[in-house]
Amino acid sequence: MLIPISMTSKKDLVGSKKVTKIIRLDQEPRSKKMQEEARTEEMIKKKIWKLDADITVFFSMIKNFSLASGYQCEHIFQQTVILDQLRNEKFDLGITESLFICGFPLFDHIGVKTVINADSVLYLDVVKYALGEPASTSFYPGLFSKFIDKMSFVERIKNLFGMAFSWYFSWSRFQGELEAIKPYYNKSLSWDEHINGAAFYLINSNQYLDYASPTLPKTVFIGGMQVNTKKNGKVKLDKEWDDLLSIRKQNVLVSFGSNAFSSDMPDEFKKAFLEVFASMPDTTFIWKYEEENATLADHLPNVKLTTWMPQNDLLADDRLTLFVTHGGLGSSVELAYQGKPAVVIPLMADQPRNALMLARHGGALQLDKFNLDKPEEIRRAIQTVLTDPNYRKNAEKLADILSSQPYQPKEVVLKHCDFAVKFGDLKTLNSEGRLLNVFQFYSIDIALAALSLIFILILVVFVVFRFILRKVFSKSSEQKNKIE
Repeated sequence: MLIPISMTSKKDLVGSKKVTKIIRLDQEPRSKKMQEEARTEEMIKKKIWKLDADITVFFSMIKNFSLASGYQCEHIFQQTVILDQLRNEKFDLGITESLFICGFPLFDHIGVKTVINADSVLYLDVVKYALGEPASTSFYPGLFSKFIDKMSFVERIKNLFGMAFSWYFSWSRFQGELEAIKPYYNKSLSWDEHINGAAFYLINSNQYLDYASPTLPKTVFIGGMQVNTKKNGKVKLDKEWDDLLSIRKQNVLVSFGSNAFSSDMPDEFKKAFLEVFASMPDTTFIWKYEEENATLADHLPNVKLTTWMPQNDLLADDRLTLFVTHGGLGSSVELAYQGKPAVVIPLMADQPRNALMLARHGGALQLDKFNLDKPEEIRRAIQTVLTDPNYRKNAEKLADILSSQPYQPKEVVLKHCDFAVKFGDLKTLNSEGRLLNVFQFYSIDIALAALSLIFILILVVFVVFRFILRKVFSKSSEQKNKIE
């Protein structure tokens, strides 16, 4: 596993328990300096609580982000000793992510012929474009959309612009990376050629959870591959957590993920949550609070503050009653598989879409983050889900659907990796639609040609009819003159 560090706070993360050989590359100095000057991590952790969740708030960051991505990619290509070692390994398969384009030319550079694109997020609009899949902006919510698949006219316009912005964000980043490695990488493949050259596109989505959308054979849904459930017998809580869940009849887990820290939320938000916890003494609240030895809730015996908890295993336990979450994709998939009702409070990026995706199945309630200073609104949302049995019923039904799907994601991943190693990039799976322009792709040129033909026919009929009428009137006029 090659891990180029792009954020200091994430430098120790691996994401796999079984990988035995890890190569880490320090963050590129220019990129690190830009991040520090822009206070990117501080913005994500602290300012995101009150920023609009719309992705366009990041518009001003595009230029610097593209530059930083270019610096990072160039830095990787400059590690000639490491790259020579990797080249000598003669790998059968390379797996990378199209959130950045750098992995694709890198694999080509070290001689890895077969590549799989495995995205940790939902559908990237730019990948759909590269593969030639229909964008379907009229009914398919984009990655950063705030709407469901039934949209009004205005919502469809916003969804279209949202997809266009997402596409531009990726395009500018890809261009910056490819431009930066020109001195080291002697091929002139475009970013969409790199993406389309992958054997498969593994997407962290699930067809039974996400919105329906037309796909091509290269797109493979693997959402849920990381989730262990009681059904497969791989869930077990330590005594500390097991004892905690046995104290009270109701147990609520509160977590806002690994990027936005609860410890960094505004004081009025913390105060509101504590007020809610205090008003429900018969419920145990497990709150992911990223400050060691915090005393914030010492006066509340029903509150457990923790910097970390076994989230998936807690969600799998029948004694956990409710999950209050930010709607990150990992958490959304876990709670869907474990059949837990939820109050979803999206903060940024794809989280509003994830919240709506869960809510449409009937097991989750969405709460606007701008209500987090209102304890009565938080309490109302929690009590609504806790007291209405339909939320739990619908959540459990969704979990049953996911556990019963014909092909389990983990099996799908392994089989497609084996298939890719054996056959490589099958060109027969490529869609010629990717080579068409917008007019050709949506048959607008045919429609224009048809309209032009109809117009010409109408014009011809009009001219002929006019000519005949003129002849008739001319003849009639001549006869009239002769009679006179």
